[in-house]
Amino acid sequence: MTERVAIVGGGVIGCAVARELAPDYDVEVFEKGRLASEASALAAGEITMLSSYEDEPAVGWHAVDFFREYDGTGEFSYTELPSIGLVTPDREDEKRRYASRVAADDLPVRYLDREEASEQYPTFDFSDHAGVIEHGVSGFVDPYTFAITLHHDARDDGATFHTDTAVHDLLVEDNEVVGLETEDGRVEADHVVCAAGWRTREFLLEYTPIPVRPYRTQCIVLEPETPLPDGFPMGWYPGEHVYFRPEHNGDFLIGGWSFAEENPESASGQADAEFRNHVAELVPTFLEGFEEAGYVDGWAGVDGATPDTRPILDAPADAPDGLVVATGFNGRGVMTAPVAATAVRSLLTGEDTPFSLDTFAIDRFDTRSDDFEFISISAGD
Repeated sequence: MTERVAIVGGGVIGCAVARELAPDYDVEVFEKGRLASEASALAAGEITMLSSYEDEPAVGWHAVDFFREYDGTGEFSYTELPSIGLVTPDREDEKRRYASRVAADDLPVRYLDREEASEQYPTFDFSDHAGVIEHGVSGFVDPYTFAITLHHDARDDGATFHTDTAVHDLLVEDNEVVGLETEDGRVEADHVVCAAGWRTREFLLEYTPIPVRPYRTQCIVLEPETPLPDGFPMGWYPGEHVYFRPEHNGDFLIGGWSFAEENPESASGQADAEFRNHVAELVPTFLEGFEEAGYVDGWAGVDGATPDTRPILDAPADAPDGLVVATGFNGRGVMTAPVAATAVRSLLTGEDTPFSLDTFAIDRFDTRSDDFEFISISAGD
């Protein structure tokens, strides 16, 4: 008899896990709203895994290889671009050493001084900067299209998706998972994967504490006076808490200004006026053609953060047997989805992974409390 897996959460992580497991398991996904309608749909869609996992390059390359291969599946596309981090004069020596060290580990990173950066990226004004750190392998996707393509693949392999279906509780007997209690009744399952974002902690609190807390992040899209040229990079501005990338139509997406959110259920879905003003003042200082940029759109979303900004992908030892947790993606859920899917499969089957699961183990934390200092990854470095 095929083992049954119930997945709580129909965001990009839940869809990726369902796609990975559907060929070999009887998979059911439960989402309280629409698929990919919350943090997944509101993400910027950046794929910067190699810079996010420089200490664990196997993790980064696993994701990059997936996106390169998945490009062209259905309506999904992966646009590969370099990304740059602006370097202030006081950090030039430090960043040169950093680039040399990382490049020595065979990662596609280099330091460009001001003249080299200006020649490579003429749209930028680097007069206040010593140069840039350039990461040669990164890119972006449309998050919603990605999630729905994963969903279609999973469905084609037999997975069932239940939308507008709230899950009330985990069902446990003799310290083993036996299913879920949903608003439509009891669902039997041999394994449960909880991919419910920041709600994971509250959902599992009776069974195992999860060190995750909600935080809010924002995005704005601007229309420059002239559409951004081909080859315009992705990037971030350390110290200003923003990251950016081009849109396919030449518009400019900029996001960040993340902070811990104490009232996630009632948090505004609109970008703050303070953030809009910050962007309006900041962007013309390092980009040309934005003095009269038009405001296209802006939004905000809530995601889950962990103490060290990396997700939890684990079957906690103190949790009921059969429970797997996939949460705390700190805004990197879209780019980490292929890694999460592979990790969850390994946790269920015992199969080897091409990267170490220790990076994502819950026992790396000294405490399971949600009372920890929030670290914003949009701050950059």
